[in-house]
Amino acid sequence: MPGTLEKIAHGRRGEQEIRRLEGLLRLERPQFAPGLVHEWVAREFARFDDAPVRAYIPILVERAVRARLRATPVVPYSSAVELVDWARGTAEILLAGELPRRWRHTRGVAGRAGEVSAVLPPAERAVLVAAAWLHDIGYASPVSATGLHSLDGARFLSRLGVPSRVCALVAHHSGAAAVASLSGLASELAEFPDERGPVRDALWYCDMSTSPWGEPVSFEERMAEIQSRRGPEDPVVRALAINRAERAAAVERTAELLRRIGR
Repeated sequence: MPGTLEKIAHGRRGEQEIRRLEGLLRLERPQFAPGLVHEWVAREFARFDDAPVRAYIPILVERAVRARLRATPVVPYSSAVELVDWARGTAEILLAGELPRRWRHTRGVAGRAGEVSAVLPPAERAVLVAAAWLHDIGYASPVSATGLHSLDGARFLSRLGVPSRVCALVAHHSGAAAVASLSGLASELAEFPDERGPVRDALWYCDMSTSPWGEPVSFEERMAEIQSRRGPEDPVVRALAINRAERAAAVERTAELLRRIGR
C-alpha cells in the first residue's frame, strides 16, 4: 500500500478529498487515533489508483471506511484502566466475532500466560498477559495491512497508545523476525525492538504450547500442526528452517523456570 498521500492522490483535488474525509471521520469517531483513520482512508483510495472514472471514488471510500469504523469499536489505551483488562476486551472485539478459532487460541494462550507469569517478577506479569491477549489481533481485517500479523498488530497497538514494550512483544512473538525476512518486511519489523528476555521467552512458550483450539499441546505437536495446516510454501513454515532451534530454546528456558518453581 502506498505510504503517503502523494502516492495515492491524483493531483491536488485528490489530496484535498482525502484530507476532507479524514477530518470528517475523525470528528465523528474521536476515539480512533488519527494515524489509524489516515491509514484506512489511504488504503481505500489506493484501491482505485487505476480507475478510469473517479467521480464516485470519494463516496465509495467513505462508505468502506465508515463500515470499518463501525465494525471496530476499539478505544485507545489509557493508563486509567488496567492494561490486562483493556487487552482482553480489545482482543475480544477484534477476534471473537470474525475469527472464532483464533479467539479460542488467544484465550488459551492468555490462560497459559496467567499461569506462566508466576516465573516472572510481579511487575512483569501484566505485560506478559496483556501481550498474550493481543498477540494475534493482526489477523483481524480492521488491523491487517501488510499480511504479517505480528507487525500489523504492533502498529495498530502503537497507534492506540499501548505501552511500547507490549507492542514490541507482539511484533516479535514466536519467531516473527524470520517470517518478516522471508516476506520482505524485516526493516518494517525493526521499528520495534526485540527484547530477548524472560518475558519474550514466556510469550513464545505460551503461543507455541497452545493449539489453534486453545488446548495445551507440546512444542513438537504445535510445530507439526503449523506445518500441516499451512503447507510447505507458507512463510511461517519456511521460517521454521531458520528459527526452529531459537523457538525451541525459548520454550525450554521457560520450561526450566517453571520446573524450578514446581510447575
